[in-house]
Amino acid sequence: MWSLVFLTQSPTPEIADHLPAGEHVSAFMPCTPNPTTGFFFYVPRREVIDLDITVEQAMQLIMSAGIIQPGADPQKRIEALAETARVAQAARTAEHSAAK
Repeated sequence: MWSLVFLTQSPTPEIADHLPAGEHVSAFMPCTPNPTTGFFFYVPRREVIDLDITVEQAMQLIMSAGIIQPGADPQKRIEALAETARVAQAARTAEHSAAK
């Protein structure tokens, strides 16, 4: 299982001295949809997978509970939603006509 986290400052020597051997990073894992709550922990650097997305994209992903994915074309999403609405309207119209 993996989760999106934000890396913060490296652990201070006072903390790093008590962690298992190896480099660790500080990580904050925000909760969805309220990113002001979450979990803070230290994780071995070797277990971190860096993503090529902006902080804004990461926040959209978290706050939308995964609905808004990085790299998705917003215009295509709008077009897909519009098409879904057109199909639903056509189905309602056909249903209404058939009921008469």
